[in-house]
Amino acid sequence: MDEYINEFIKAMEWTENKTDKKFNYPFSINKNIDIDMENVISYISKDFSEFIDNSDFLPGRCFIVVRELSYVLFELKIKHTVTIGDIELNDGMYVGLSKQGLKKELNSGYQYDIDDRGEPIGKAANAHAWITLENGVIIDGTILASLNRKVSKEPLTLKEAIYHSKMNNPSIIRHIPFMTGFAYHYLVLTHPVDGHYDTYMQWYETFFGFMEHMKHI
Repeated sequence: MDEYINEFIKAMEWTENKTDKKFNYPFSINKNIDIDMENVISYISKDFSEFIDNSDFLPGRCFIVVRELSYVLFELKIKHTVTIGDIELNDGMYVGLSKQGLKKELNSGYQYDIDDRGEPIGKAANAHAWITLENGVIIDGTILASLNRKVSKEPLTLKEAIYHSKMNNPSIIRHIPFMTGFAYHYLVLTHPVDGHYDTYMQWYETFFGFMEHMKHI
């Protein structure tokens, strides 16, 4: 965990140096904070079950899934932040993100195609998103379902599909943070023409309000 926390701090500093600080809420990690991950994962899987049938929905949707994870953590009153990066697996990198590629995406901004109905649709992002909790534990709502899809026709249960970095997992899954906060979402994924724009904007406002509120608890 110490290695990840060090990488997370560097990613946060990089984000603050390269983007507007208003996107990156001041976030410090205290690994001594005890969070009942069994309870958190149970709560997440219950929440997910209210809008999806099984974990086959999750692969490829990390950005919208991380938003839902965040809302669950609001309810549980657990401080957290969005983290953008890549994952090292047994057989290589998950999305193949590089700092150079990341800088290019940030500079290019929101990119879109036109769908079959003639409506604008955001191009797929070349990055992965997950949640970092206030004690440095990672929660990833899509990686296990994505890996499972490659080897099995049967989807994982929603509870099995939620990865956290304290779980016992035989696979090598090493999250590598490049950015923290909402700068990537705001600069690359969000635009008024996009169908998710209002959803993301409401999330930003709720997140910053939540974190300010938690300062006084």
